Amino acid sequence: MRNLSFLVMTLGIILASCASNKPSSQARPPEYRGTKIAELDALAGAEPARAVESAVAMLPAVPVSASVYSAVAMPSRQELETVITKALDSFVSNAENSVAVGDWPGRVAALRSLAVASASQTLEPLLSGRARDFLAGPGSDPGDALVRSAEDLAAKGHIAAALAAYRDSLDWREGGIAGLSADELLAWTQRALALGNRPTLALFCAELGKRGLALPPGAAERLRSQDSIESMRRGVVTIRVDRGIKIEQGVGVPDRVLGTGFFIDPAGYVLTNYHVIASEVDPKYEGYSRLSVRPSDRPDDRIPARVVGWDRLLDLALLKVEMKSEYLFALEDVETALKPGDRIYAIGSPVGLENTVTSGIVSALGRRLLSTGEVMQVDAALNPGNSGGPLLDDSGRVVGIVFAGLPSYQGINFAISAAWIQRVLPELSRGGEVKRSWLGIAVAEKDGGLDIVYREHRGTKGLEPGLRIRRIAGKEVKTIPQAQYLLLDHYPGELVAVDLDDSRGPVQLLRALGDRPFAPLETATSLDTKERLFPVLFGMEVTSLSGGFLDAGSYLIEKILPGSIADESGLSEEDPFTLRKFVVDTEQRAVIIQIYVKKRKAGFLDAVIQLPATLDNPDFL
Repeated sequence: MRNLSFLVMTLGIILASCASNKPSSQARPPEYRGTKIAELDALAGAEPARAVESAVAMLPAVPVSASVYSAVAMPSRQELETVITKALDSFVSNAENSVAVGDWPGRVAALRSLAVASASQTLEPLLSGRARDFLAGPGSDPGDALVRSAEDLAAKGHIAAALAAYRDSLDWREGGIAGLSADELLAWTQRALALGNRPTLALFCAELGKRGLALPPGAAERLRSQDSIESMRRGVVTIRVDRGIKIEQGVGVPDRVLGTGFFIDPAGYVLTNYHVIASEVDPKYEGYSRLSVRPSDRPDDRIPARVVGWDRLLDLALLKVEMKSEYLFALEDVETALKPGDRIYAIGSPVGLENTVTSGIVSALGRRLLSTGEVMQVDAALNPGNSGGPLLDDSGRVVGIVFAGLPSYQGINFAISAAWIQRVLPELSRGGEVKRSWLGIAVAEKDGGLDIVYREHRGTKGLEPGLRIRRIAGKEVKTIPQAQYLLLDHYPGELVAVDLDDSRGPVQLLRALGDRPFAPLETATSLDTKERLFPVLFGMEVTSLSGGFLDAGSYLIEKILPGSIADESGLSEEDPFTLRKFVVDTEQRAVIIQIYVKKRKAGFLDAVIQLPATLDNPDFL
């Protein structure tokens, strides 16, 4: 449509010029070089990371000799370097301005981007005097900005989120916990005590002990105690979403959604699943929706609640209820301590039956069931209404949030790991939908590394299929969940270094993190070519055999990814096939193809095969 509009507009201009013999007084349209540098210059102020990424990517192609510049349709090296310097100064401005508006994530992203620039052989010489002075002065440490971000959350009453953010800040802060002042350490120890967060309390108390400082009153007793299931039940509520009346077989019936939630903060903040409260925030939902909670000790009450933040990718939501709970749950990063066979307990409201406790074991860890991250498989009895409730280990620690199992299958249920929840809790508390950064690529795990199989069609070239990712932001990545978890630490608009292996050896690229869409493939299926989509959808790389318009849709399989849909379907390399159907079903969240294939391993026997793939592919970074 955009190309058609351009063609019509161009034709109109040509006709208008033919209608008159008078010379035009209008200025000539800008050359590509001028337009491109103008675009980059504008990006340097508005989106500095993208400007740096684009300009650096163009540098190697620019001739060094100034006499050649006029012969090529691209910016000069000097122009590109000027854009980069301006973009780096924009990071300084963003870091300075974010303090005034309280945008601490924005400040962290700007500071980290400047740190990447100062460590880059290409960018460091292009830092202006202003940028160098800023980096050498106080307040340029991303760890300090993360602490300020945690303090800001605490000041706004999000103590649990603040504590999670503060724990994360210690990984970035120089000296870690040992570098804290006694006053700061004591203040955060008291916050951990108020929340009953034993792991964090134990961490801080151990540091106080090393320094010979007294523990806050009640801290030692809290560390020695263990909460009972009975006391925990008082911190669980039933979530109720009234969606009015729906018509079934010509009869109006109440439309209700039931779920479970649990208190994590003394200010009345409750965690639950996104799918339980989706109608409250989904712009596509046009019906009636009213959210309330039912306390465990007052089953007749309906206390209004509102949604603070939500994360569709991890199926999480944070609610605010104007009531205080007798019990607060503390999220703990304990998944690594679990193993299959460990006993777990779930508290929830299956089909509205409040405070139901069920038990079972951990069936498996690391299931990649959602669009991002990984979940635990458990065999505890869970039913509709349990979604959003806490999952506890044998010591009473929260290890996750349960959500619905697989329809028509009993005893197969899942829980989102507390480690992932804790990482996104600060963003949930800031309000609205959680924005997640991404590189715009899909990868496959192979031989202890991540091979790129697809680059998002609008992404900057460089992260191409066939290359292997070794490190992101200086940290080694070997699995997809590990890389996705790492990216939770970073923000859209941040500049990061990506280390790759290609045929020439190790390469480092600078990339601007984008704002991850909910379902990248949903848009890609309407804009990208099928040849580029086959690897990420079905795990097979193909070459078109089409000799012309009438022969469109014929392909040869060049490569099969182990464990992929194509591999499990018995397809193999060098199999030729013809694509009969390519259907995108957004309601079922699926892409379905039908192919006519000649299987090489079966003596090129003809077969018609139908392959389904999910639109919510979990392999994107």
